[in-house]
Amino acid sequence: MHIEAYKTDIRTREDAKFIVALLQFVISDCIINFDLEDQHHILKIETRRNIKELVYDVFNKQGFYCQKLNTPKTWMKKESKKN
Repeated sequence: MHIEAYKTDIRTREDAKFIVALLQFVISDCIINFDLEDQHHILKIETRRNIKELVYDVFNKQGFYCQKLNTPKTWMKKESKKN
């Protein structure tokens, strides 16, 4: 699995829960979490496939913004150690 990270304009926990629910419906084979404390409101998705277009589609249809970030290898190492 690899981690995809997205900078978003999600500000509230309610919006984050809503987007996560939609993403889990569309992309059922992944692990999703938000870091709303980060200045960029980072969405992280652990997946085995390329999902960028699916994520963009969900955000755009709901009127939100997201931009895929280049995922530093250090994030992947930190996430792997947690598991």
